[in-house]
Amino acid sequence: MTEKKRMIRWPFVLSMAFAMVAYYIGASTGTGQEFFQSYATHGRMGVIGVIIQQIAIGILCFIVIWSCKNYNLTTSKEFFIWFLGKTIGTIIYYYVAAFVFATLLQLISGTGAIINQFYGIPTYVGSIGLSILLMITMLLGFERLIDVISKIAPFILVVMILVAIGGLINSTDGFVQGSELALASQEVFRTSDNWVISTILHHSYLILFFIPYFVSTYTVDTKATNSETLLWIILSYALLIVLTGLMVAAQVANFSITAGTQAPNVAIAEAHTPILAPFLVFMIAAASYTTTAPIALIAADYFAEPGTIKHKISGIAIILIGLIVSFFGAYDQIINLLISISGRIGLGVYGFAIVYRIYVIAKNSKNNKMTERAKTN
Repeated sequence: MTEKKRMIRWPFVLSMAFAMVAYYIGASTGTGQEFFQSYATHGRMGVIGVIIQQIAIGILCFIVIWSCKNYNLTTSKEFFIWFLGKTIGTIIYYYVAAFVFATLLQLISGTGAIINQFYGIPTYVGSIGLSILLMITMLLGFERLIDVISKIAPFILVVMILVAIGGLINSTDGFVQGSELALASQEVFRTSDNWVISTILHHSYLILFFIPYFVSTYTVDTKATNSETLLWIILSYALLIVLTGLMVAAQVANFSITAGTQAPNVAIAEAHTPILAPFLVFMIAAASYTTTAPIALIAADYFAEPGTIKHKISGIAIILIGLIVSFFGAYDQIINLLISISGRIGLGVYGFAIVYRIYVIAKNSKNNKMTERAKTN
């Protein structure tokens, strides 16, 4: 598919890149719990794992948007059916609906956990506060939301990077000793006992979380060029490599104070950069919003046409149900369960998609040859 050459729209590129960063960070990256379980618990190899994962998810992002553009796929359901076939694609589409809801409650729970850990006030205060903001956001729309969260992202990014650097400079254990403590610990949740499998499971878990968002980013501007798309993806994931690499390294270097906490990043900030701790908590709460707001909108898409009254009512109902369910189970337990189950399902989706697309290509090739022979005869 050819494109007309045109000037790169840098405001669009930067807006999309920072919106991606803001969406990615969320409560799980902001608190550090998800990355602690998947990477920091594996010591120094976890840092390598998180870099590999970011590169892989960035490549997937371009593949999804490129596929949407070249095959005119405008919804996640169309995307899943195209990659997996009608039956399996539809099943995965509805599983993702449940998964997106589970992620929503995970993030609502994470916000409550972070407020509780830092301020000592009840968990439900932070969770309810976020839920109210989300319900207000349902009155906006995806394009307007992209504009809002892209402006919040740089502040979140800077504070989190400064906290990670501070944790590395004044580390409690040091990176080498922290790595040894991480590998020896038997009292922490791990995605897997092997760092490679842990990285794979976290990546395959994230694909179910991100594919609906990737499809939605395509619909923001379906006329965006491949160059613009590639630029914002490279920029966003380069920033995320720096952020998550430093974050995991800081968690390892401070393992004795991060292990057992609901929000490892806050524990690091309180110990080594106390002046930044209040800002970090505020930024994590903001990051929770920048992730849960798009999720709430995406979840509502399963029940009604975007922009309609039914869509807004469905979104508010989903948020309220998520708020109620989030009170059952600790945040770290919810994270561990989600990654363990959905990571394996996501891995199956990868495998089946590869086999199915090879089958479709082979079938189309055979049909084309038969058509050509028929024309010749």
